Amino acid sequence: MRRQAGFTLIELISVVVLLGVLAGLGGMFFVSGTKGALQARVNEEAGMAAEMALERISVELRDALGAGGASTAIQVDSTGPDVSIVYTSSALTGQRTLAYASATGEISITPAAGGTARTLIAGIGSCAMSFSGVGAGSLLTVSFAQQSTSQTFTVTIKPRGNTITPAAP
Repeated sequence: MRRQAGFTLIELISVVVLLGVLAGLGGMFFVSGTKGALQARVNEEAGMAAEMALERISVELRDALGAGGASTAIQVDSTGPDVSIVYTSSALTGQRTLAYASATGEISITPAAGGTARTLIAGIGSCAMSFSGVGAGSLLTVSFAQQSTSQTFTVTIKPRGNTITPAAP
């Protein structure tokens, strides 16, 4: 009797099953790696947007004026979900407003009373604006958390031209 060379059906099925298991494991690693890279990119973009917004807030509030009397003081509304800082800038004309709207999740700057608000950053879950200190030593603090990353970003500014304590409206 002559033996035929080749594979049996059981050997072929075993190899196919083993290759299927290996391909499934490899696919899971590929998908998890791709998800990790995508999440890292989202976090990086959100962090860059937050840094740009913090830089703009710093520039705006660094030039905030508060001099003369209570009517010209920097006004900080830190109550409720919507918060704002109303100020006059030494570098730009008109009264300006830095505001957070909880309904839209945006922080915006309104360049003058009645002007069009410009969005600094969107996708904000919560925001706090406050002041501490008195007179020329007062500090303004803006803190916000992004919805996509749950990271909190904070900036504290000492306005250059401020001589009186900020006021709550």
